[in-house]
Amino acid sequence: MKTFHFYDRGSDRPWINPMLTNAVIVGHTTATSTKLWMRAYQENSYRMVICPEPLLGHDEVATDWNPETKSKKGKESFLLRNIHNGDTREIANAVLTDKADLKFGHDITNVWEIDGLKPGQRYYYAAFALDLAARKTPWEIVPDNKVNRFKTQGDSQESMTFGLFSCHMPYRKNSFDLVNIHMWDRFGDELEQRNGEFILGVGDQVYVDGNSNVSIWEWLKKIRKEFMQEVKPEDRVEVMRSWYRDIYRGYWGHRQLRNVFSRFPVYMMWDDHEILDGWGSYDAKEKRNLLDSWWDWGNDDEKLLLLNQMYEAAKLTYHEYEHSHNPETPANQFDYAFTWGSAAFYVLDMRGQRDYTRTTKDRILGHAQMKRFKDWLGSKTVKNAESIFVVSPVPIVHAMSFVVNYLDILGVADDMRDEWEHESNWVERDVLLDAAFAAAKAYGKALYFLSGDVHIGAAFRMTHKKYPDARIYQLTSSAITYDLPWAKASALALTVRDKGLLQRDAEHIEPNVAFQLLMEPCKTNNFALINVQRNDQGQTEVRWDLYGSAEQRATVTKLERLVLI
Repeated sequence: MKTFHFYDRGSDRPWINPMLTNAVIVGHTTATSTKLWMRAYQENSYRMVICPEPLLGHDEVATDWNPETKSKKGKESFLLRNIHNGDTREIANAVLTDKADLKFGHDITNVWEIDGLKPGQRYYYAAFALDLAARKTPWEIVPDNKVNRFKTQGDSQESMTFGLFSCHMPYRKNSFDLVNIHMWDRFGDELEQRNGEFILGVGDQVYVDGNSNVSIWEWLKKIRKEFMQEVKPEDRVEVMRSWYRDIYRGYWGHRQLRNVFSRFPVYMMWDDHEILDGWGSYDAKEKRNLLDSWWDWGNDDEKLLLLNQMYEAAKLTYHEYEHSHNPETPANQFDYAFTWGSAAFYVLDMRGQRDYTRTTKDRILGHAQMKRFKDWLGSKTVKNAESIFVVSPVPIVHAMSFVVNYLDILGVADDMRDEWEHESNWVERDVLLDAAFAAAKAYGKALYFLSGDVHIGAAFRMTHKKYPDARIYQLTSSAITYDLPWAKASALALTVRDKGLLQRDAEHIEPNVAFQLLMEPCKTNNFALINVQRNDQGQTEVRWDLYGSAEQRATVTKLERLVLI
């Protein structure tokens, strides 16, 4: 198994950046609780400490202090001991988590759920090891007042700002030139300056197949025969998980990204590149051919078995690194809902149930997820919300229908079928939009679809013939770091429609939904900040600010502001 396992392979995995060793991601956060995900460098027992005041003074450094705990009359307290003079300082109001044993079986990760916090409060955190036999310092995550902190939701909010990003691949496709990583610094700075409260990562937070130097699918094609011969069937998924974990540790090893994830609660949803480009959008023949090489076409049954095992490894690793710090969901369900202030959010999973070969016309979300979404739209939570947001990792409206449905000959069939605009998805899209428009009409509120995926920033307004007063918008931010040559970006921008009607299936020829482009498509790397507030007339107003990059100058500018009511 050592031949195929990816844990710390060194030169065999040629990452140009340091890999993620230890880090914290702030996850789902309410007014009184939070989830803190941590990966440690080595196995040990760990605890976290959370405090409403900085653990260290402005001029103090963690290396001068060791963490300690003591119990008195059944009450546990947290202290810092100076390693030079032995002085101790008790940290009032500190909250200590339970001990957790972090093991290689879970890639040395854990999620702590911390309750009993105060609304609208800034908290600072650190993590420390309990077994010091093989350590020079007990600190695993040092007290750092600048980046190791977060804020809970406020009780009442007149204004709310959150960030939106997708498509993180900061390397040129077939080389290891680092590109666009400055976008993360600016993203964090803008969130900080505008009192940003949380972030939505709406797909492709990593690319398992994006860079040929570290693509785990290229690796599988290279070693497939040997892998099948030497690795027992019951061990294969676990070995494959080491490949997916290596991808996360590589893509998330950048300090610029980690400094954002450690400060702002981040809600995530996967898309195809957390699994395989176009996953779920292939027909049976195309799926069988995915593992073919010019020198080896292989056995179809064997290839399908490997594909399914890779998907299982991708799903388990996605849960481990991303979904585990989202709001809790039942087993094998990744779509979820949450609220922030007076806004209601639903995050759709467009990969876990996607199957282009499914005979029923629910190939993307599936029947069960669509029912959950409709139930949510009809809930008191949505009825009482001042604004409604739905994450659809792939945009509802974007590219020209002609382009989407007639470019299979160019070898991009899976990318086209990924789109809601592909004819195989029209019926399901109609069901989704009919439900969304009906809710927007019933509640007299605008509904906003938030998306990524397409490597172009754009904004649309949609109207429905049956619900003429209902307001629905499509807001897309993509990509934060993916390197897209200008010529290709310009070509993609040309496929974006400025207005038109959404086509329907043969049984419903007359279109119901019209759309209008609200801005010039953004061809550069981008992220978005979205502000929700009440205007002077008492209306809920959503401000969409899109920030774009010019890599040559490493600058980021605000490209567009739309005020949507």
